[in-house]
Amino acid sequence: MSRRQAVLCLATGVVLLIAAPFAWAGLTPDPAGESVTDLNAAAAEALAGSPPTSPQQSPESAPEPVGSEPASTSVPPTDLAPAVPETTAGQTTALPPALAPAPATTPVPATPVVPAPGPPDRLRMPTLGIDSPVIPIGVTGSGELEIPEDVDDIGWYRYGPVPGEATGSAVLSGHVDSATQGAGPFARLGELAEGDLVTVVDASGAAHDFTVLSREEWAKSEVPLDRIFDRGGSPRLVLITCGGDFDADAGHYEDNIAITAVPVPAGPA
Repeated sequence: MSRRQAVLCLATGVVLLIAAPFAWAGLTPDPAGESVTDLNAAAAEALAGSPPTSPQQSPESAPEPVGSEPASTSVPPTDLAPAVPETTAGQTTALPPALAPAPATTPVPATPVVPAPGPPDRLRMPTLGIDSPVIPIGVTGSGELEIPEDVDDIGWYRYGPVPGEATGSAVLSGHVDSATQGAGPFARLGELAEGDLVTVVDASGAAHDFTVLSREEWAKSEVPLDRIFDRGGSPRLVLITCGGDFDADAGHYEDNIAITAVPVPAGPA
């Protein structure tokens, strides 16, 4: 390499070194976090279960184990119904009235069994034009809620209720954005208004409809975790994401935004 080529290479390297931070800043999307006005916060709080009498489980703890069935008890022979009288050849013996066959009755139609909701598979928010996949998530080793690696995925907190269950708060968490992947499905979550439709489709394909009840924002240190991750109380769906100002030094948003939605009553069959 000639001296001139070496000088050109050095000059090019210096220019790239100086320009790289500016190029990165220009290509990195602006933070998409929102700040919202609280809506119906008291109504959302009223859906929670009664305060626990024992220490509240942390959100990362696994569900309570299902209790075992009580042991069966054999019925003593003396408690059995009296035996049918014996008969001899060619003779019949009338059964006592209590043991006589009951007259035929018109069968009563069985009550349809409603299948339990399955794990969520997709989340649809028509108002925002969102139809995103849902994956199960848990907690990190430090006790924080896991975040899906793919910015397009929404996480369902698998240690809590399933969307569509009769009790408790089913929690879905999604990205606002990613420095490398762009905006996430919850970038405009704060735009949801009271009455907006939110639909969770479970693994069986069944759709569970909810309507937005409330919208809230808190500093991350003030999020009411007991209420958000509540296993009791009225059935509801909670969508939670980051919001507020972006702390560039820490690399995260300062607040959390949550939408609480309640089930749409089932119509007549």
